[in-house]
Amino acid sequence: MSRAALRYDLSVPGTEQLIDTDHTADQAHAGGRSDIILVPQPTSLAADPLNWSSLKKYYQLFLLSLYACAFSYGENTLGAAWTEISEETGVTLTNMNGGSALNYLLLGLTNVFWISAALKFGRRPVFLATTVLCMCTGFWLGKFSGTAQWMANMALNGIGTSAYQAVIQLSIFDTFFAHERGRMLSVYLFGQQLGSILGLITGGAIADRIGWRWSQYIVGIIDASVLLLFIFTFEETAFPRFLFTRLEGVVPARDAEPTPSELDDDKHEPAKLKMTPTAGTTHTDVASLHGPEILPRTYLEKLKPWTYFPEDQTSFWVYVRRPFLLFTVPNIVIAGFIFAFGCTAGIVSFNTISSILSEPPYNFSTTATGLVFFAALIGSIIGWATGVLSDFIVLFLARRNRGVREPEMRLWTLCISFVYAGVGYMMYGWGAQAGLSWVVVAFGLGCMIAHQVSACTIATAYAMECFPGISGELVVVLAICSSIINFALSYSIQPFIEATGFGYAFLFYGLCVMGSMVAAVPTCIWGKQWRKNAAPRWARWLAEREGR
Repeated sequence: MSRAALRYDLSVPGTEQLIDTDHTADQAHAGGRSDIILVPQPTSLAADPLNWSSLKKYYQLFLLSLYACAFSYGENTLGAAWTEISEETGVTLTNMNGGSALNYLLLGLTNVFWISAALKFGRRPVFLATTVLCMCTGFWLGKFSGTAQWMANMALNGIGTSAYQAVIQLSIFDTFFAHERGRMLSVYLFGQQLGSILGLITGGAIADRIGWRWSQYIVGIIDASVLLLFIFTFEETAFPRFLFTRLEGVVPARDAEPTPSELDDDKHEPAKLKMTPTAGTTHTDVASLHGPEILPRTYLEKLKPWTYFPEDQTSFWVYVRRPFLLFTVPNIVIAGFIFAFGCTAGIVSFNTISSILSEPPYNFSTTATGLVFFAALIGSIIGWATGVLSDFIVLFLARRNRGVREPEMRLWTLCISFVYAGVGYMMYGWGAQAGLSWVVVAFGLGCMIAHQVSACTIATAYAMECFPGISGELVVVLAICSSIINFALSYSIQPFIEATGFGYAFLFYGLCVMGSMVAAVPTCIWGKQWRKNAAPRWARWLAEREGR
C-alpha cells in the first residue's frame, strides 16, 4: 500500500490505527519489528518524554505511584481508630463523616484549578504545591480538637490531596504510549490503593501503641520525604506535542488516492482533512523551536518549579471552562460515573470497617481491624492484573478489526469488574448484617477493592483515549463526578446504615456500582457515533491551543 493511498478521516476522534496488520505503515513501531504502531508518534527530540529510557520512565512512574500512595496513606490512617477519635476529640461520628464528605467533594472540584495549572505551567509545580499542603495538614491533624478544626483540616487536606486523582494521569499519558497506558494506570491505582491499605493496617497498630495522633505526625514526615524526592528527582513530563502533531487519534481509510477535486472539496469540510500517514500527523520544523523546554536541559534547569510554553495560545481560564462543556458528551459522562462509583469501595469500607469489627460479635482491637485490610491488598493485586488485561484485550480486538483500535474495546474488561462488585458488596454488607465469620467480610472487602482498581483504570483510560489532545480536561470530568457522588455517599452512609442496617445499605451501593457499569453497554453500541458528533468541538479546542 502506498503512503499516498492512505486517507485520514478526522471525523471520529479516538479511532486509531494501532496495529500494522499489513506491515506497510511508514510509522514508528513498538520494539522495532513489532506490529504495534506507537501512538502518539514520538518526535526526534531527546526532551520528548516518549523518548526517555525505560528505566527513567519507570522511575517517574514509581514517583507518581509513591505520591499517590503517600496521599492515600494519609487519608486512611485514621480509619481503624475512627470511633476512638470521635470519643477523644468530641466530634460526633456524623460530623466525622461530614468532614470526610467535604474532603471528597473538594478532591474533585479543586482539580478544575489544578489541572488548568498543570496544563499551563507544567505538572511539577502542582505536585510540589499539593505535597506541601498535605504535609502541613498532616502535622495539624495530629494536634486538632473539636468539630471546627476537623472540618477546616478536611477542607485543606481535600484541596491538597485532590491532584492525585487527576494530574498523575496526565503525566502517565505524557510518558507512555497508547498500548501501555492501561498497565501504567493500573500501577498508579495499585499504589494509591496500597496507601489506603497500609494506612488502615498501620494506623490501627500505631493508634494502639503510641496513639492515633502520632500516625498523623508520621504522615507529615512521609509527605516531607516525598516532597524532597520530587524537588530533586522528578522531571517535568509536560511537552508541547501539539507543535509537532496537529491532529491525532485518527484512522486511515483505505481508499484510492484522492483526486484534485476531492482535495478541493476537503477545504470546505473542516471535519475531514487529508494528510500524509506519518502517525496521523503533520510536523512543524523542529529547527524553528527553541528554548530550554525543547532543547536538552541541565540538571539545574530541570529543578525549575514550572514550565511554560508561550506557543500554547489557550488561556488559563479557557482551560478552567472547557471541562464543563464535556458534560454534554455521553462517552465522558458515562466514564465519569463508572470512575466515581469505582471509588465507592474505598469510601464505604473506610467509613464502616471500624464500626463493624469493633462491635459484637467480632470485638476486634484497632490493630486487628486494620489487619483485615490485607484482604484489600490481595484485591488490589487482582484489580491491577485486570487493568493490565485491558491492554491485551484492546490489542486482541484491534487485530481482529484490521488493526484499528476503538476506545470502546477497552470497556469489555468491565465484565470482570462487574463480577467483583456483585460478589463484594453483597458479601461485605450481608456478612456484617448477619454477623457471619470475619472471613466473609474480608473476602467481600477484597472483591470490592478489586473492582475499584480495575474499573477506575478502565474508565480513566477509556475517557482519555476518546479525545486525544485534551486529556487534562477529560480527567477533570472524572474527578468532578467522583467528588459529587462520593460526597453524597460519605455524608449519608452513617444515617443510611442506622436506618436500614449494613445489608440493605450495601445492597443499594452495590446496585449503583453495577448500574454504572451497565451503562457501558450503550456506550459500546453508540460510543463511536457520540465521538463523531463531538468532533467539531474537539477540533476547535485543538485549534484554539495553536491560536487558529
